[in-house]
Amino acid sequence: MQNEQPALEPARMVHNLFFALAPGLATRAAIAAAADALRVADAPAGRWVKPPRYHMTLQFLGEYVRVPTDLVARAIEAAGQVRIAPFAFALDVVGSFGARRMPLWLGCSGAPAGLLRLHDALGDALARRACRTHGATKLVPHVTVLRDAERALHRHLAEPIHWHVDEFVLIDSQPPDPYRVVGRWPLHE
Repeated sequence: MQNEQPALEPARMVHNLFFALAPGLATRAAIAAAADALRVADAPAGRWVKPPRYHMTLQFLGEYVRVPTDLVARAIEAAGQVRIAPFAFALDVVGSFGARRMPLWLGCSGAPAGLLRLHDALGDALARRACRTHGATKLVPHVTVLRDAERALHRHLAEPIHWHVDEFVLIDSQPPDPYRVVGRWPLHE
């Protein structure tokens, strides 16, 4: 009699759906240079995020095996209602969140007013269209550069990274595939 092996189930492919700021080429290059400097200076172990995946999450809509088309439609309607002027801010600190899978990130020592207005306006528009958001209610502006860091790190960046924001995007992330940008919305009043 032959031993039967249990059937292996396919890996669950999960979509993460979220609104974010996507850095332009110069900002992305500056973030990558700062991440490289951290790697050299501090040599933290973990999984380094590749530059095409750099982003700053504004509102997280959830994790799905199949992305609900009705949710995407309502989220797109909500995003179209946001009226915020373009703004700028600087990433000026390195930080970590204390968690089992600790991320190391570049962030802001203080949440910029324009970023808070965008976060709140988008959150309000999503709520009006019954789009539930997940995660923290308070925005902690950051761009993750290392996942599963072996230790926390907190300090100021040697050189702040200036970021001009003139749009926000809706992203469908299905790791390890590249991000799929579902929509883009320019900032204007």
